[in-house]
Amino acid sequence: MSLIVGNYIDNVSCESFLDKETNRIRVRPLPNQEVPTRLVIECLKKFREEYPLGTKFLAENVKVCKKTNGRIYLRAKSQLLQKID
Repeated sequence: MSLIVGNYIDNVSCESFLDKETNRIRVRPLPNQEVPTRLVIECLKKFREEYPLGTKFLAENVKVCKKTNGRIYLRAKSQLLQKID
């Protein structure tokens, strides 16, 4: 899948993980989807801190965004996730 800044992707399954580079809890897409697992999904802090590492979520809609330093990331709609089992 080609990631084009400004495009939206629906129903991305994701999980929380500890980013060893920053020592922060982040959220990334799960494997076997059309989204690279190396990307980070921006969401509300409560989703990253209220649940244990490895918690699975569904981002119903994410937007492809780009930081000023050129790094591409995904932003969950309204920065909300839905916890899944």
